[in-house]
Amino acid sequence: LLAAVSSAVIVFPAKLNGFTVYFLDLFLSLLGAEAFMCFMAACVPHYIIGIALAAGVFGFFMLCEGFFKLKDDIPDYLIWGYHMAPHTYTFRVFMHNEFHPIKSFDSIVYADGEAVLKFYGMGNVDVQSDLIVLLCI
Repeated sequence: LLAAVSSAVIVFPAKLNGFTVYFLDLFLSLLGAEAFMCFMAACVPHYIIGIALAAGVFGFFMLCEGFFKLKDDIPDYLIWGYHMAPHTYTFRVFMHNEFHPIKSFDSIVYADGEAVLKFYGMGNVDVQSDLIVLLCI
């Protein structure tokens, strides 16, 4: 329900591309985040420690997803964070969903959506595979 309402409130007023893919990606992301929090709650004896630990793990995942630090700029000893983070797959699907259909920009930096995806190292995103990874989490 939260994913449906959020998708409707965000996608239509902002005129974003692909409501269905956006909704599915958001739903699977929320599902994975809640599952991770349940896992942390079961592993840690104190609620507050579990919340803090999970927030730290999610913060690390956000740093490694490819937005703050591009995949090519992540050091070799931390690249595992890029591949483990569910944020990576969510971000890749959102970026592909939004920028792939765009054929031209009014910008000097990026000519089209493919140029944006290439800058972020997402030229070959397979949306279906990334959604399957999110489903398996």
